[in-house]
Amino acid sequence: MSDEIIDSSRMMMNIMGGNLFAQTDNIGSVWKKVVSRIHTFNDNENSEKRIPIGERLAGNTRVIDLKKGVLLVEVDHSGWIQYLRFYQKFILTGIKRELPELKINTMAFRQAGSSARLNDDYEERLAKARKEFAKKLDEQDKEIEDFLAKNIPKNKTKE
Repeated sequence: MSDEIIDSSRMMMNIMGGNLFAQTDNIGSVWKKVVSRIHTFNDNENSEKRIPIGERLAGNTRVIDLKKGVLLVEVDHSGWIQYLRFYQKFILTGIKRELPELKINTMAFRQAGSSARLNDDYEERLAKARKEFAKKLDEQDKEIEDFLAKNIPKNKTKE
């Protein structure tokens, strides 16, 4: 048994699904490392002074899951999502450099306390939705063609 102090979310993850946390544990440590590197400038006259926003951001976010190239990140407050989206390219590039074997393409976010999760059948549901959308577009195209055929003569001659 380790004397390491862990937060309650990690404790629950260890109890409920050790495999999930084992997968995200390495990503989580790289996440903290990469996000902690983010700095932003003050808007005041001394623009050389840097605010360590990355350390605050790393402390208020955690990796929850990784499926099919989508990294699910949990935030303590919805305001942090705006920062994550702003620095998304920087974060993804940093993670890809540290863990090139993972094929992470994008990030998804959820607020702490939310039950949002990544679904295994996301691609299937997306394909189904696209197919339904295409079917509706085809139906609308046919309705337009029928309307035009009834209301506008094809060979209108000028006399």
